[in-house]
Amino acid sequence: MFRKLHLILLLTSIGLAHAECYNRTAITNQNTIKITSITNIQRTVVPMPKNQNKCIVNFRAQVNDTWLTIEGENIGINTDSLDQLCAGAISYGRSQILNKLGGNNINVEQDMICTDQPIPKIHKVEIGDHILESELSPHPNFPNQFKYRSATCRWFIETEGRIGDLIQRQGVACRIQDNDWQVVDKW
Repeated sequence: MFRKLHLILLLTSIGLAHAECYNRTAITNQNTIKITSITNIQRTVVPMPKNQNKCIVNFRAQVNDTWLTIEGENIGINTDSLDQLCAGAISYGRSQILNKLGGNNINVEQDMICTDQPIPKIHKVEIGDHILESELSPHPNFPNQFKYRSATCRWFIETEGRIGDLIQRQGVACRIQDNDWQVVDKW
């Protein structure tokens, strides 16, 4: 009996030694304070060393029925569009005022996944793509799988970075076979 248990533990540990583990993380930032209007935008662009520009933006923002004066800044290379550089400064100013007023509620969900298969990489997908479920970032607001017309499906989210802004796209993928998922919708 002891030898069988010892052998089972040894074989299990050998199998785990070859398995690779990785974290899947979904982060949401939910604002309880809203900026409903921005006006009186004044921007100043200042040349900086190392071929960079700094955009400093002052503007008025209506935050939950109260008008506040906000300043934001952003630094980028001098070949970047000044409009994009200053849009990043506005975005930074907006996020700073929201943080200062306590309007951010950050939620983090993590899963530890261990497999002896190659570690999948999360990447941009298109409708119709066949992928592994682990190649998608789970949607933070809808993390659980669901049934649709007898297929197992799940929501996912994709974050795309642009200068001064992050764009989040979401979609739905459904299981076709055991580990084969297909992206059925994305917006």
